[in-house]
Amino acid sequence: MEQKMMEVVLKYYREKYHLRQEDICRGICSVTTLSRLEQGSREVDSLLGQTLLGRIGKEVTLFETILSEQDYELWKMREQIEKSVENNQVKTAKKKIREYRGVMPQDESVHEQYCLYQEARTMIAEKNTGSSLCGILEKGICLTIPEFRKSMEKVRLYSPVEIGMILLLIHYDPSKTEMAEQELLNILAYVSGYQSGGKKEKVSTDIFLELISIQQRKNDYRKIMFYTEKAIQCISEGAGFYHLADIYFLRAKTREKLTPKNADKNMLLKKAMEECKIAACLYQLEGQDEKARDAEKYGEGLVCQTTEPEI
Repeated sequence: MEQKMMEVVLKYYREKYHLRQEDICRGICSVTTLSRLEQGSREVDSLLGQTLLGRIGKEVTLFETILSEQDYELWKMREQIEKSVENNQVKTAKKKIREYRGVMPQDESVHEQYCLYQEARTMIAEKNTGSSLCGILEKGICLTIPEFRKSMEKVRLYSPVEIGMILLLIHYDPSKTEMAEQELLNILAYVSGYQSGGKKEKVSTDIFLELISIQQRKNDYRKIMFYTEKAIQCISEGAGFYHLADIYFLRAKTREKLTPKNADKNMLLKKAMEECKIAACLYQLEGQDEKARDAEKYGEGLVCQTTEPEI
């Protein structure tokens, strides 16, 4: 996607989704910049272009938004940073982030946000998940969403980096539970409306897992069942089974806690046993034999709780 194509794609999808220019560029660049980009009278670097496209759920591939030789060098540095982070090469990643900061455009918030996101990922790799991590994540989010945690907008567009940082912040900062739950539901609505394919399945599942985690802290077992059902439905619409075994196993354990002391007990326990079997099979497919044995053992324990009906 050359720069001249980016303007066409941005304008096409903005009009298709009935979005205003300010909806897409809020916190990223000025409306004037986006307007000139759509008109073909302004060029932007690849990271800014990717972020704008990401807000409407569109991904770009290698070289598609490279603007110049300098932009290409920045792209290569980002690739090296991400590879180092993924391989847990923390010292190398930190060094490359410092180098990137020395040459990146200083007038675009998306570059500093990118650096803060990668810094946060290195801290997680070091198991440094305290208040410093949360501070970095919140700082990065607020670069492009200044109103974050100050006002709760039900209609908001998100870039992939913004979603990644928000999910990490909610995961490692359990405070402000109600606000976190609403933000997750807002992101879920955005993902459902603007993303598709494997990306939609993975991000939606990650969101459901965080929603489930919030309900676990509140011991709200009925909501756990609700969100696990929604997660299973979401995954079933895709091509993979990302975290599906974990969700089935959690559902079985939650169902046991909800089992009433009446005639329905056997039926509900049998459903939980079936979910344990499904979880065990999925774990085996993933090569997670220990987890498969745990699910099987848990299911066997449920058998002991069933009672034969009186004659």
